[in-house]
Amino acid sequence: MERTEIEEKYKWDLSKIYKDPQDFYKDITTCQQLLDQLAGFEGKLTQNIDNFIAFLKTRDTMSQLINKAYCFAHLNCDVEPENQGYQQMMATVMTLLQQAGVKLVYVDNEICKNDKSVTAYLKDDRLQAYRYSISNILAYKPHLLDDEQEMLVAKIDNIADTSEQVFDSLRLDFEDVEVNGKKETLNQATLSKFLKNKNVQVRKDAYHQFFKEYRKFENTFALTLSGVMKKDAFYSDIRHFETPLEASVFNDDVPSSLFFKILDKANRQYRPLFHRYNRLKKELLQIDDFYNYDLNVPLVTSVSKKYTIDQCFDIINKALAPFGQDYLKIINQARDERWIDYYPTAHKRGGAYSSGSYLTQPYILMNFIGDYDSLSTLIHELGHSVHTYLSCQNQEYVNSNYRIFVAEVASTVNETLLINYMIDHAKSNQEKKYFIYEQLENCVGLLFRQPMFADFEHRLHMMAQNNEPMSSQIITDLYAKLNQEYFGEDVKMDELVGWSCYYVPHFYYDYYVYKYTLGMTVALAIVSRILSGDSKQVDRYLEFLKSGGKESPVDLLSHAGVDPLDDAIYDDAFKYFEDLLNEFENLSK
Repeated sequence: MERTEIEEKYKWDLSKIYKDPQDFYKDITTCQQLLDQLAGFEGKLTQNIDNFIAFLKTRDTMSQLINKAYCFAHLNCDVEPENQGYQQMMATVMTLLQQAGVKLVYVDNEICKNDKSVTAYLKDDRLQAYRYSISNILAYKPHLLDDEQEMLVAKIDNIADTSEQVFDSLRLDFEDVEVNGKKETLNQATLSKFLKNKNVQVRKDAYHQFFKEYRKFENTFALTLSGVMKKDAFYSDIRHFETPLEASVFNDDVPSSLFFKILDKANRQYRPLFHRYNRLKKELLQIDDFYNYDLNVPLVTSVSKKYTIDQCFDIINKALAPFGQDYLKIINQARDERWIDYYPTAHKRGGAYSSGSYLTQPYILMNFIGDYDSLSTLIHELGHSVHTYLSCQNQEYVNSNYRIFVAEVASTVNETLLINYMIDHAKSNQEKKYFIYEQLENCVGLLFRQPMFADFEHRLHMMAQNNEPMSSQIITDLYAKLNQEYFGEDVKMDELVGWSCYYVPHFYYDYYVYKYTLGMTVALAIVSRILSGDSKQVDRYLEFLKSGGKESPVDLLSHAGVDPLDDAIYDDAFKYFEDLLNEFENLSK
């Protein structure tokens, strides 16, 4: 479908950011002027508190405008990638960001060199909002280089991101899939539909026709993926971290032990539960040669759910009712003010996300096809958007941007409330079984699948750190091996499974995927308390959403009533999966 065929109400309204390209370029000019002012603070940044405050306020103003411009450019590029006007805007913003990185490279060093003066300044109430962010800069002092080296690193930052930029720009074309004698379009948005088809030939064809394209360009993808790993290893090395993981969790302000705790729980202690689930799938589907492309065939075939966008919002409002009218008002504002781009169109970026800035609304990209996954994805992304909206409304700019580490909590809480609502309001045992199955699949994706991804990513990072070769064969062989261990002996691996690693964008996000597991475990704990009638938990959670990034992720979550360092919440999460599995087995008898 072409974008021009979509009704306006189903496309996001980016004119609220800029009505005219000239307004975009006016902001760019203003940012360049502000950047020159900020560069003039070099050598005088910490000379007195007035200079220090003036710099921070000016930098905030510039940063807000740059983020606004970036938001406009990247949202437009994701739905109209062939529009060269938008591509030029994106290139302009990226160039400006690179210039800012170079011209302001002196800042952290100057703050750390004069740490005693800065620490004294922070006692002033005018700097209250900056205390947490500045304390993080001071904590980074052992990892800073001298001025000349920092300048060199700043100049290569944009080059270092080339691998990720190449990956984001790649758009593959896939051969159509034949279903009941008719050719149907295969792309990132429709792949899951084909993999749920009851006809094994349709599933196999879709899987092969999709991932053979990744194999066709395997050397390109191998270079981009290994390039990201080498970049992360390079930065961790020059910053004097022991590993890329240590560098990543330092920026998250959490201990590295949390990463390994999650991997140990999912990949060792509780993986037999997942193997048991796959064995049950094979038995219920009665497939002797059970391949990984068969895993998405619904186990509850007698319940077929399709939803319009109107129906989705009706359900979402009911599922999220425990949060109260103020929360629901934002949900409906997202719809009424056209924050959401719903339908898949030619050349549109696949998947879904929520993205915005302090000076814009949080916008949502969807590829809505009307199934339960579409409903679940919509409520997931709305969780992100409400989190962003409340953070920006309740925090000063410096504390509005919450860390990625806690980003998946709000979205997963929403998803979990949705599935509980659907299970509780099922009209029959068969429908109840359907939604229990959906929640089992959701748990598999977040409690088991993401830690397997994290294990793969960590191994690639260590290979990069140890200067080991990372050809496509090495990468795909490793991924195929991990998948076989992950799915268990009851599931056969298709010959193309190794190349499916090139399809996962989160491998380019520097230790992101394990945070989905954290989000799920925390979400299960929060939802359990909310549904038990704990009004204090609702208040604590809403306060968490309003807190942005004003303190460490561990403190934010602890104040929300859930300690992410506590083993019990992970054990409870996998116990929840086991209880669901037991109930599903009983209903299947």
